[in-house]
Amino acid sequence: MLIEDRIYRLIKLLLYTAKEEDTEVTATKLQKIFFLLEKEKGIDLGLEFKPWFFGPYSSKLQDFIDKLIEIGEVDVEEEEVRDPLSGETIGYKRNYVLKSEFTPEEEEEEIGTFFREWVRKSRTEILNYVYKKYPEYGKYSMIRDKVLSRFQE
Repeated sequence: MLIEDRIYRLIKLLLYTAKEEDTEVTATKLQKIFFLLEKEKGIDLGLEFKPWFFGPYSSKLQDFIDKLIEIGEVDVEEEEVRDPLSGETIGYKRNYVLKSEFTPEEEEEEIGTFFREWVRKSRTEILNYVYKKYPEYGKYSMIRDKVLSRFQE
């Protein structure tokens, strides 16, 4: 199986698992779970995670999910994020949902179990874990420590 086909299949496996667990997979959660799949399960997918504001981010992984959306196998539910003071929309929370048929294969059971463990956790739990264990991937912590700390003096 080509690495690209494997990545598409793993994204669908994650979304299938989330559907079974009746939980959301946000863009952030998807990125962090795949990061942990590479780092902690040792599965090299060549996604080239880079430090980003909210921890490790792979533009390659985002391209794969965007392609699945484009061909209609994954749906995106967007929820407005509003500024608590002004009430203005400041962004959108993207939740990915599997639309296509999918049946896990026997050899995917171990990864499915890994996905189940992580997909059950909240986005905050996952972020806290990643920030603590892999601080070199979090630019947000640099911003918090260097910029925001000045305002707390």
